[in-house]
Amino acid sequence: MNLWLVNPPWQNFSSMYRESVSAAEAVSEVEERHHKTAALYFGIAALEAFLNQKMRTFLSPKMTEQEVLKELRYAKFMDKISKWPAKIIGCAPLLSVSLIDRIEEFNDVRAGLTHAKTRGHDVYSVLEALKPSDVVESIAEFIVKYHEAEATRFPYWVFGWNYLNPQIGGHEIILIHDQQFVFSLRALGAAQIPGGYGWEEQWKDKTLKSYDGYVGLRDFLLSRSACEPKYANFPLQPKLCRRWWEPEHQRSCGACPQSR
Repeated sequence: MNLWLVNPPWQNFSSMYRESVSAAEAVSEVEERHHKTAALYFGIAALEAFLNQKMRTFLSPKMTEQEVLKELRYAKFMDKISKWPAKIIGCAPLLSVSLIDRIEEFNDVRAGLTHAKTRGHDVYSVLEALKPSDVVESIAEFIVKYHEAEATRFPYWVFGWNYLNPQIGGHEIILIHDQQFVFSLRALGAAQIPGGYGWEEQWKDKTLKSYDGYVGLRDFLLSRSACEPKYANFPLQPKLCRRWWEPEHQRSCGACPQSR
């Protein structure tokens, strides 16, 4: 679980996704507001952690640790969003004005909830109208388009799914390489992915480096009603799970067959 602690973008994005699903399925207004607020907090944290991680990698070869920390700590969030990508990559991602506006709105709502300056319920009325799925999609779009501009592959966790790594008597959530993600997609029914290492690498470069590729895989995974199949002959194989935080899925996807 140490990896969870040292990868804040993944941890916060995953938590945002979990809270978004919980908000959509809430049975009371109090519960819904709680999960919406949590999704908002985790979403902003995920995006800032992602940009901080990228900026740290960019600055570390030419700055001291103290100088890097100063840059990360004192830059305003919206400056990180609007200015840092072009500075780090050398070219700006193709981010629409509407996407930047949505992220700014999310941040304003989060700030209003954290640093309440009015006695009224204006901030809460905005929160009630907010769709947590829009927060998830906006944060994912930013991360994917950043990778598209950087010409690197975006991480599979932008879909909200996670790998459960079985252990005797338990499980853990782990990060895994994109080659295993290809195998998982095939197991879930994505038959269009070609076989053979060279063909797979070409497919990954085409699909995991573009926003269009993200949309296609997002829609495919949304159409799935089950997690990656589990095989008795391979009880310790990590499985891609759509609801990795739920005990039922932890037992079916995460546990070893002999320990259920």
